[in-house]
Amino acid sequence: MANSFQKAKKSSVYLKLAITGPSGSGKTTAALKMARGLAGESGRIAVIDTENASSLLYADSHEFDVCVIEPPYSEDKFAKAISDAIENKYDCVIIDSFSHVWQAILEYKSKLDMRGGNSYTNWANAGSKFESVLQAILASKVDIICCMRSKMDYAIDTDEKGKKSIRKVGLAPIMRDGIEFEFSLVLDLDMNHKAVASKDRTRLFDGKIEEITELTGEILNGWRLGKSSKNIKNFKNSQNSKPTPEDDGGDIPMDFPDDLAGIIGESEAEANIALKAWGWIGQDETWQNLSAERIAAIKEKPREFLSKAIEVARQIGGSN
Repeated sequence: MANSFQKAKKSSVYLKLAITGPSGSGKTTAALKMARGLAGESGRIAVIDTENASSLLYADSHEFDVCVIEPPYSEDKFAKAISDAIENKYDCVIIDSFSHVWQAILEYKSKLDMRGGNSYTNWANAGSKFESVLQAILASKVDIICCMRSKMDYAIDTDEKGKKSIRKVGLAPIMRDGIEFEFSLVLDLDMNHKAVASKDRTRLFDGKIEEITELTGEILNGWRLGKSSKNIKNFKNSQNSKPTPEDDGGDIPMDFPDDLAGIIGESEAEANIALKAWGWIGQDETWQNLSAERIAAIKEKPREFLSKAIEVARQIGGSN
């Protein structure tokens, strides 16, 4: 009898990645570096540019081909550009900026509303256009990096001398709510060009803050292919290595077991202190009394849980 199933391999999957950040955070540069790492030295990179051909400013330092899309940003233009990239066998595609797709959908919906009709029906009509672009990205047999603008906001910082300064920060990306669930990895850039993962199925970057480089792409490609390359080993070692006193964050491993006892490990005392402080367990209880919902939350982000638990325990211990 014929078998409809085959052995699962990560190498059969093409990565769909996203980089978010406010204007000036370095999304284009980060995407080009990551793409080079993904594609390799001789790989071909395609850039779908909606930013007034601004990608051409990087042509002297990065090698890539470009397709400049002019407004109006219809779904057909994006779908065709992605199709052309696949047909011409590019190794990695950058969409800069994917936010323009969503803005075009919002404008289309506004025009429908001006004509009248039911708002829910209009949303369904506009949403189907966005879904066609999204599916063209997700179903494509090529690695794709989507750059997305973040909504802008400003924070006021005060230094030790009381001097105030204004800092530009990025909030949620200008995109449909929940879009991060469609990607394998979402990296959020700040104005210092540092990235932190807000969504990470690879578990390679969870809790790590660093610049996006060619090595980032190499590590992702190695992870996808299941290769145990020197770069991946060095990267994991840097995650697992004992921190310096300045780090003051505890020796928290990158790879975690599936059971809660294994996750907590030797940090049982710190975990119990933090859990009581958070009200997750009673004062006479331990982590073993956690609810199923709390356990699931810890298992989803074990590194973040341990980091915060150790920090809380040290703060409480220091105040006693």
